[in-house]
Amino acid sequence: MERRELLMGLGAAAMMGAGVGEAMAAQAAGAGVTDETVYELRIYHLNEGKQEAIVDRFRTKEVAIFERLGMHGVAYWVATDEPLAGRTLIYLLRHKSRAAANESWAKFKVDAEWVALQAATEKDGAFVTKSESTFMKLTDFSPKA
Repeated sequence: MERRELLMGLGAAAMMGAGVGEAMAAQAAGAGVTDETVYELRIYHLNEGKQEAIVDRFRTKEVAIFERLGMHGVAYWVATDEPLAGRTLIYLLRHKSRAAANESWAKFKVDAEWVALQAATEKDGAFVTKSESTFMKLTDFSPKA
């Protein structure tokens, strides 16, 4: 599935009340969202059989590392339709700015806790075969409740 199809599907889910719009509005409210704020859509294409392991790693450790380094999770998804079901993790992060995002990712890559966590959880093989990242800004008509 192409990124465009995936983005269109996420947009449709938000319009259908799936909670994406509400989640973004809740994140924006009181979170100091400014004109510099950017959102980052990340899509991880996974090796066969690795979805449960990466979801568990995110749930138990990785999200906390993101937060510590200034990357705020908006929402996390797994695909339900083929060909992505069981082999895709999709998530949305909020950053203070594009520069802050670059700084956070640079710190993340060398963070001792992350390096040790990845080594321990991927000792039997890498989880991700391909990752995609798209940076976005809210439009002026996006809810900021």
